[in-house]
Amino acid sequence: NMNKPAHFKYEYGTILKKKSGSEWIGKVVGFYETVQTPEGYALESIYHKHTVQIYPERALEETVDINLLKI
Repeated sequence: NMNKPAHFKYEYGTILKKKSGSEWIGKVVGFYETVQTPEGYALESIYHKHTVQIYPERALEETVDINLLKI
């Protein structure tokens, strides 16, 4: 199911990056919630296809849509 939970901020496919620490930029490919993390996202790396990390919403911020970049 690719529908985001109603209370989540970001949509499936949104490009996000970590705010601090090690760099991670990816697109939202899934959602999760736990007692500790009421809003979490699974991000597939834009640089390493099929590599996914999970992060709480508080560790992420929206970034430029990589499809608009001329690389």
